[in-house]
Amino acid sequence: MGGFDSIDGRNSSSTKGKVVLSKGAVVAYVIVTIIIIVTVGLLAGLLPKRGEIDCPPVDKPVETTASSGVIVSTGADQTSPSGPTGPWADVRLPKDLVPLHYVVDLQPNLEPVSTDYYVFNGTSSVDFTVKNATSYIIIHSNKLNYSEVIVKEIETGMEQSSSFSTYEPNQFLVVEMSTKLVVGKNYTLSTVFMGELADDLGGLYRSSYTNEAKESIVIATTQMQPTDARKAFPCFDEPAMKATFDIKLWHKDPYFALSNMPNITTEVIDGDWKRTTFDTTPIMSSYLLAFVVCDFDYVQNATSKVQARIYGRPEQIANGNGDYARDITPVILEHFETFFNVAYPLPKTDQIAVPDFAAGAMENWGLVIYRETALLYDSMINSASNKQRVAVVVAHELAHQWFGNLISPAWWDELWLNEGFASYVEYIGTNAVEPTWRMNDQFVVSDLHRAMNVDGLTSSRPIVAENVETPSDINALFDTISYSKGACIIRMINHFVGDDAFKLGLMNYLNEFEYGTVTHKELFQYWGNAVATTPGVENPPVGFSNAMNTWILQMGYPVVNMKRESTTSTNVKLTQERFLLDPNAKLDEPTSPYSYVWDVPFWYLSEDETSKTLLWLNDADVTLTVPAGKYFIGNYEAFGYYRVNYDDKNWQLITDKLNGGFEAIDVKSRAQLIDDAFQLARAKRLDYTIPLRLTEFLRSDFDYLPWESALDAIAYLVRMLGRSKAYGPLSTYMLDLVGPLYNNLTWIDGGSHLEQYQRINAIGTACGYGHPGCVQNATDKFNEWRTTGSNSITPNLRTTVYCNAIANGGSEEWDFAWEKYKNESNSQEKAKLEYSLACTRTPWIIRRFLDYVLDDTYVRRQDASSIFQDLCYNEYARDMTWDFIRQEWDFIYNVYGTGFFSFSGIINSCTSHFSTDFELQQLLGFKDTNGDKLGSGVASVEQAIESTNTNIQWRKDNEEVIFTWLSDQVSSL
Repeated sequence: MGGFDSIDGRNSSSTKGKVVLSKGAVVAYVIVTIIIIVTVGLLAGLLPKRGEIDCPPVDKPVETTASSGVIVSTGADQTSPSGPTGPWADVRLPKDLVPLHYVVDLQPNLEPVSTDYYVFNGTSSVDFTVKNATSYIIIHSNKLNYSEVIVKEIETGMEQSSSFSTYEPNQFLVVEMSTKLVVGKNYTLSTVFMGELADDLGGLYRSSYTNEAKESIVIATTQMQPTDARKAFPCFDEPAMKATFDIKLWHKDPYFALSNMPNITTEVIDGDWKRTTFDTTPIMSSYLLAFVVCDFDYVQNATSKVQARIYGRPEQIANGNGDYARDITPVILEHFETFFNVAYPLPKTDQIAVPDFAAGAMENWGLVIYRETALLYDSMINSASNKQRVAVVVAHELAHQWFGNLISPAWWDELWLNEGFASYVEYIGTNAVEPTWRMNDQFVVSDLHRAMNVDGLTSSRPIVAENVETPSDINALFDTISYSKGACIIRMINHFVGDDAFKLGLMNYLNEFEYGTVTHKELFQYWGNAVATTPGVENPPVGFSNAMNTWILQMGYPVVNMKRESTTSTNVKLTQERFLLDPNAKLDEPTSPYSYVWDVPFWYLSEDETSKTLLWLNDADVTLTVPAGKYFIGNYEAFGYYRVNYDDKNWQLITDKLNGGFEAIDVKSRAQLIDDAFQLARAKRLDYTIPLRLTEFLRSDFDYLPWESALDAIAYLVRMLGRSKAYGPLSTYMLDLVGPLYNNLTWIDGGSHLEQYQRINAIGTACGYGHPGCVQNATDKFNEWRTTGSNSITPNLRTTVYCNAIANGGSEEWDFAWEKYKNESNSQEKAKLEYSLACTRTPWIIRRFLDYVLDDTYVRRQDASSIFQDLCYNEYARDMTWDFIRQEWDFIYNVYGTGFFSFSGIINSCTSHFSTDFELQQLLGFKDTNGDKLGSGVASVEQAIESTNTNIQWRKDNEEVIFTWLSDQVSSL
């Protein structure tokens, strides 16, 4: 999130946060404001009592009278906060007032009032009760200009004497009362305001698309999470400050309005303006509100007991692209109702795909808003991965209807209670509609490995975050730790308590705290109680909450060492220690309340056993007895959030078994063994020859999971060694390794869901390492499309074909794809072209593309960060891209630095290959220069610095070892 100027627009420390007005200016402002209020009254009627507020028509907008955006209140002298000494100085809201009910009436004007300048007008009222006597009403407000602010006592209807101002550093509207508000009494704060309907993807904003008639159509939509409801109307914008809402939205034909609840009435108000009024919401957090004014079409599932509609651009709906989401939505909803044993609480679940949206989707209660790529699916031109993305994101957002919406975290530091749950339960929901996709297996390579790779850094953080206050702090929490690690811990809990206790605990937890707020303490209490009452299940020896706190209140995770006392011994000693990717990191910094010791649910299996054993491991060593000469595997089936290391003999026994009969070892464990081995070697806990030898069984094992795990691990070697002498033998080895898989799957599409995924891996790997036949085939298919105008490339292979043809081509291939990109209406196909454009190896084309990225007439703002990331993962484009980003950082930050832009993503991708002292100095200089302009990327810069230091040492320690092993292998081929 970007920084905020002081109220008066000056940066002087003596005036920051203050309104500084001369006496003459105050008089002038009062006169102008009175004129404005009279005008507003003529247009919309004077401000009536709560529930009957009309918006002034936006084609005659209210104008501000001060460049600062502060409008002087009528009936009271203008006052302003006196700097950082009052209750407005705290970024958190005071606890003096408790909101009860809002009436929000918004009128977005979809026609510009001047070139590229759009506005919305609004009125709002909020009823609140007074918990502690106070002279101030402090409520969130951002980028809103006020023409009227009135406070009334509800019981008497008497207006209370007050004055108001805004305090922009903390995004507050501050209303100062002449006399203190009385404890126990209820009041109403009513406002009339105007805001810009910008294209900044936050709050109430505008989006646009080009219809089939080549007309530009503007719509209004919202993204409130986490701190942008205040940009649409003044509100108590914290998740625990829940209330009910009455929403009214204005629109003109052919537009209509959508919000969280069903509409009650649509009435003609003023000329061609209509206003739709919606039913009252349940008690909910402000960030879950959603407003859309559009001309879209929809499809509806007629068999669902809950109205389930999919909205999208008319041509997308006409083409049937909403049908898949329509069909799976009620099945997932009903499955969740059964799984949680808690009914979906709303009468409808609308889902809408908008052209411009910052996130993948947003779980607004009853009106989920998506990027088009996350909701729309065309079986004729979209791939299996596109289909899975739709199913997974729909399941994720529907899971939020319980986790996040029905119950919400008391504060953003517990965001994992929303996102961790949804990220785990999405697998359960998707499996309910697509049981052949092996979603439970995919979790290992999609979320478990991703989480552990980030969490192995000292610059990681605990799941329950610390020092979360500002919008930037909050935005930074939408990261791998909240999503993937949160999901991993919940999955681990599910596995050791079993489905019965897991579901019972969730049911009781949801029923007890519905429409309220929670912390992890309540969740763990209810799971612990469920375990205690479920036959055959035991809580951890130290108690459920105590054990699980070690996983969420400290960062990182352990490596469990399983080592024989001697090569001939049957005794295996188990110890745990913190795992860090940097072997030279200081283990005691930062400190942990648990001294980096975890209560580990440890599963293990010895060769020839048919079921695994669970034991609990803490700070005491444990000794096991295993059969002589047999391998053993810890964390069998990879449900635990930890790594396992073995003595060299056991690694050799496992490697021999994989080479001689890999089917005997569970496929999730095969994937986990590869990831563990490579990451342990990276951390200098294992010689690199062990994970390299471990990959040899992939010549026979064609399953997606171990291959995906291996390709992810080897991608690190490529980043480190892509410009070293080791890359030659590495590419030769990889071509030999992938050869059997490539020949087995061929270019003929078909097979199971994961076989289609694996074909992409096979062809992508073969072409990526320069397999002549693969590259030629990709180029021929692309050129056939280019010359005939007919695209016969199977959807599953389009990204691979496009990328390789552009990488091995020149300007003609790139320009052809660019024209297709500019004119493509299907969002998934457009995304494939976008990714492929970043595959070019031609410097001047790379530079031209970088210029295009920052021009939103070419590239939508929502897509800019992903293109930067794709270019940074391109060996030929990464240096130029990093230089460009550093050069243009001020522009990027000023334009995109509003919270939605993935600063962390581009920092991670553009520095992932850093492995020299020169690159480290570049990174440190970037941090020093832009320390206050990193947005949500602050933590990512620290992680990048740590990773770069680790990478520098890694190359010194491992480059020769890897080069020697690969050279020996290549010489024997």
